[in-house]
Amino acid sequence: MIFEKQGQVIAAELADHSRRLDVAEGAITALKEKKTSLADAKKSKDLDIQLDKIESEIARHTKVISVEEKVLTAVKEKKDKNLKEFETHEGKCAKVKSEAVIATAGVNDAATTLKNQREYQVQITNLKNLLIGSHEQALSKR
Repeated sequence: MIFEKQGQVIAAELADHSRRLDVAEGAITALKEKKTSLADAKKSKDLDIQLDKIESEIARHTKVISVEEKVLTAVKEKKDKNLKEFETHEGKCAKVKSEAVIATAGVNDAATTLKNQREYQVQITNLKNLLIGSHEQALSKR
C-alpha cells in the first residue's frame, strides 16, 4: 500500500514537471516566432527593448527547461529505485513466507510425533500394569 501511494506521488510529480517542461518549450517557441516577426520591423529603440526582453525570456525558459529536465531525471531514478526496492522486499517476503510454511510443517510434525510417543507410552504402561497384575494373580493362585 505504501509502495502504491509512493507510486501515485511520483506519477503526479512526473506529470507536473512534464507539464512545466512543455509550457517552457511552448513559450520558447512562441517567443522565437514573435522575435522572427519583429525582426522584419523597422529598427527602433522600442524594438531593441522588445527584442532584449524576448531574449531574456527565452534565456529564463531555457533555464527552466534545464532545471525541469534534471528534476525529471531525478524523479525517474527515484521511481526506478523504489520499484527495485519493492521487488527486492517482495522477494524477501516470499522467501520468509516459504520458510515459515516449512517451519510450521516441522512444528506440526514434531507435535504429532510427541503425541504418538505419549500414546505409545500410555499403552506400554497399561500393558505393563496388566502384565504385572496377571503375574501377581498367577502368583497368588499358586
